[in-house]
Amino acid sequence: MPTLKFSKIAFVLLVCAAVAIGTHTALGFFAEEKLYPVENVPTLELPIIFASEPPQAANRFIPDLPKVPTVERPLTDVENLAAKFDARNLKIDLLANTPELSAAEVETCKSLVESTLTALPQNLTSSLDSMKLFFAKHNPRGLANSHLIELRCGELSDDEIVAVLVHELGHIVDLGKLKGDSLAPSEFVDGKIPVPADDPSVAFYQLSWRNESQKNYLADRKDFVSGYAMTDPFEDFSESFNFYVLHGSDFRAIKSESPTLAAKYDFLKRKVFAGVEFESKRATETGKRVWDATLVEFDRAEFFARG
Repeated sequence: MPTLKFSKIAFVLLVCAAVAIGTHTALGFFAEEKLYPVENVPTLELPIIFASEPPQAANRFIPDLPKVPTVERPLTDVENLAAKFDARNLKIDLLANTPELSAAEVETCKSLVESTLTALPQNLTSSLDSMKLFFAKHNPRGLANSHLIELRCGELSDDEIVAVLVHELGHIVDLGKLKGDSLAPSEFVDGKIPVPADDPSVAFYQLSWRNESQKNYLADRKDFVSGYAMTDPFEDFSESFNFYVLHGSDFRAIKSESPTLAAKYDFLKRKVFAGVEFESKRATETGKRVWDATLVEFDRAEFFARG
């Protein structure tokens, strides 16, 4: 799904920055970050839609016409709700442009976020230290880097909020948990920063990608869990992460059709989840792919029961 995705910061760059200025700030860390909105639709290469519907039906999050930007404002009247959010003391900013937004709406969103975080191993998301929750429709559904997630709760169903969040947590794991510190760069560049050669995620990327924009010559659509996963290796990781967590039974079914997809499942099982697998109600047909994995039906109660 839908993503502001920030560059992996190589260890050598952090060291150089510390030497140069003696200290560093989050602003300096992420000066080279790149924007990857979930709703972004490739313009040079049309998205491959595996469903029988036309693109607008298969992916209903093709961007609307540009709207006049609306300034978001902090919700000071629900500040007390933010203070009690999440046992890990995440920094939560609540923003909206609708004065009539109720505390109940905010509480529902935060409850979904907290239940989602609780259902996943906490060590995977240890780099997540702040979140911004938006409620205005013009905001992207989700944005993430190695430590921050911005999530839109307004105009989305509860299931979609959870699914988008899981996708964004995939970026948190990819960019914040799986990190290398080699001085040697890999063939992958995230934004303007080379991904270190010893970054664990490189092994995942190389299953389908030559670099951040070119697939392997023999890459096939069956090697990906969704059409959006085919846009770049970072979205490939997050869509696969989403599918592993919310659609484990489906993933195990379709991976039999592709050795590459089977290798992606195995990477997530061994390198990310330490052997833990997820069950799910079958929701997709074997052999079919969707454009956006965050729109596939799943059993939210079953997922939350893991918490």
